[in-house]
Amino acid sequence: MPTQAQRPRIPETSENQRKARLAWNSGKTGKGKPMVISPVVERCTADGCGTTADQPGMVLVPAAGQEPGRWYCPGRCTAIGRALTDLRTGGE
Repeated sequence: MPTQAQRPRIPETSENQRKARLAWNSGKTGKGKPMVISPVVERCTADGCGTTADQPGMVLVPAAGQEPGRWYCPGRCTAIGRALTDLRTGGE
């Protein structure tokens, strides 16, 4: 089967084809907006989040093997820390 680049393009030869394309695209023509690149995980602003030192108000997430556990702020960071630990240990 030919690839996308090898397929012939059918030209818009009639005014109705052009109108149908514009209707499909809500009248938009040209290039679209560039994709917004944002970080997957934003840096936490809580003091001491993700450190190995005991922090008041933080949640201890035990680490695998010889590594010490890390203290995370409750909520999203704790969930991310647990997920990272699961990935490192293979869920065990």
